[in-house]
Amino acid sequence: MDRERQRGLDAGRRWAKVATAHEIATVVSGSFDDVCRIMPPDVSDHFVGGFREGVLHVWLGA
Repeated sequence: MDRERQRGLDAGRRWAKVATAHEIATVVSGSFDDVCRIMPPDVSDHFVGGFREGVLHVWLGA
């Protein structure tokens, strides 16, 4: 569980560094279900949550 979340967190941070401002805003402002729709179907909820959190960290400059 924590491993999947960490994988998502790392992936979200890497993605946010190369994404456009519009793409980042879409992920940050979207719901969990919205983010799930853009993910491959085989990723876990923990990965998705970590991904969104990683994007948010980059967006906030944390």
